Amino acid sequence: MADSLPFPVWLRARNLKISWCNPAYATAVGSKPDIVVEEQIELVPAAERGKKKSLAQIAFEQGGEQSEQRHVVIEGQRRLLRLTEAAVGAQRLIIGYALDITKEADLDGELKRHIKAHEEVLDLLGTPIAIYGSDTRLKFYNRAYLKLWVADEAFLKTEPTFSEVVEDLRSRRRAPEQADFQKYKKERMALFTSLIEPREDLMHLPDGTTLRIMAVPHPFGGIMFMHEDVTDKLALESSYNTLIAVQRETLDNLAEGIAVFGSDGKLRLFNPAFLRIWRLMPEPLGEHPHLSEVLEMMKPLLGTMPDWGGYKRDTIVETLDRTTRAGRHECTDGSIIEYSCVPLPDGAVLISYLDVSDSVRAEQTLRESNAALAAADRLKSEFVANVSYQLRTPLNTIMGFSEILANQYFGTLNERQMEYARTMMEASKKLLHLINDVLDLATIEAGRMALSVKSLSVKALLENSSDMMREWIRQQQLGVVISVADDVGSLEADEQRMKQVMFNLISNAIQYTPEGGHIRLSAERQGDWMAITVEDDGIGIPEEDQDRIFGKFERANPQARQAGAGLGLSLVKSFVELHGGRIVIDSRPGKGTRITCFLPLRMSEAHKKPAQAAS
Repeated sequence: MADSLPFPVWLRARNLKISWCNPAYATAVGSKPDIVVEEQIELVPAAERGKKKSLAQIAFEQGGEQSEQRHVVIEGQRRLLRLTEAAVGAQRLIIGYALDITKEADLDGELKRHIKAHEEVLDLLGTPIAIYGSDTRLKFYNRAYLKLWVADEAFLKTEPTFSEVVEDLRSRRRAPEQADFQKYKKERMALFTSLIEPREDLMHLPDGTTLRIMAVPHPFGGIMFMHEDVTDKLALESSYNTLIAVQRETLDNLAEGIAVFGSDGKLRLFNPAFLRIWRLMPEPLGEHPHLSEVLEMMKPLLGTMPDWGGYKRDTIVETLDRTTRAGRHECTDGSIIEYSCVPLPDGAVLISYLDVSDSVRAEQTLRESNAALAAADRLKSEFVANVSYQLRTPLNTIMGFSEILANQYFGTLNERQMEYARTMMEASKKLLHLINDVLDLATIEAGRMALSVKSLSVKALLENSSDMMREWIRQQQLGVVISVADDVGSLEADEQRMKQVMFNLISNAIQYTPEGGHIRLSAERQGDWMAITVEDDGIGIPEEDQDRIFGKFERANPQARQAGAGLGLSLVKSFVELHGGRIVIDSRPGKGTRITCFLPLRMSEAHKKPAQAAS
């Protein structure tokens, strides 16, 4: 039977010499069995063994079975053999055999190379990985694992058991806090005998870190643990969920109806306001209908159109083409709905709807009211202008006869008669001034006021205005100071209107300045502008009244020496704005008032034309 074995087998006598071998042995050494016995041809020549004891000698001396691996050249090929020799029986005869393990060794080497390559790849991964053998000892870990656990590499190189690693993590507060840690460790250790399918767990560490741990059975026995730090991911997911909830709640409480259609034209999102505006039920919309179906649901309010099919087709095309547009629907129930279509970054399209029926009706009512007010104001202005024109003729007659009487053309008057005549003349002049102011305002409001523009000396304007008012100023016991540089130059303006501006500003200053006060007139260039200022040290104007005093028939303060009609400052503002300028007022109660008119040095052609009506 031994002769038929395919691997070498041999026997040795007590003197350790070969006493028998099978044909496989003889073939391995390139000889015949009888020659092998005769010449004592060994599989492993003594020269290769050197001074070391032979395997047979060790087996003879120690008894039992002894094995070793040796490379041997057989039939011209280098083979790896596992040589085994054992002492048997009381006489310790030696029986030996050799197995060719070349293929197994090659496979084992290939396997080791694959394992090494895999370990190198795993070491480069950013995912922390640890592999434990079936004996629960740590067989492999990568750099990411070291970084995650801040572990002592010298400790890990000792191949600690899983239990020892868990205890090490606990000592460094890198293991989860547990009421019964031993129970927790026992449950984790049980994975080595019970794990069949991959298992995923979340681990919450004392420092707030959250890990996702995947335990996978290893093909060679044991377990491979993969770790992922999901702290930021969970926080982001929580923030995202919160944001989505906030957005959902916001959409649900918007007054605007919102509908979002995907790039495929299907309804992805809608809010209660959308249902309310279009009188829709939520159930059909919950099935994500196409835009064409939604339009059919909206048709009862959209109404019958001459070309409904064309309208629907155009709406679908514009929406799917992500065209930004806005418009208004006038619905069959009388409601008016504004819409706006906006493309979203993800390829979807958002359409918002807002019921503006009440706003439109209120706007229409307001427009009608404004038109009625404008018409009434126009009629009032025309009436005042017509009455003013009609008053001029009898007023001129009264002024003429008053002047005749005052000049005593038809006889001498006594003192009382002269006083009456002078009083009539003064009252007539004031009334004429008021009528002229009213007519000017009416002309401006009607848009028919044209300016006669020419070059006007600013210094002469201020001096002439002061001279014109000098007697009145003297009567009120006030002082006048004019501060104008000789080279202040001129500006383009209507001389008559500018004199009216100065007259009204100085009149206003006289009325509100107590006896002994002063009025200051000044002018200076500021770039392309001329700043003309009238300043007093009178009673001043409260800040809340400073915008109001430029209105028609408004008085700055009831404490004025003489109460006017309240048209002076309104005319000043109108004339300055006709010239393309503006007015700035600076005043505080008890500190006086400073009014500055800023006028362009050169008027534009637009301001030289008749002013347009304010309405």
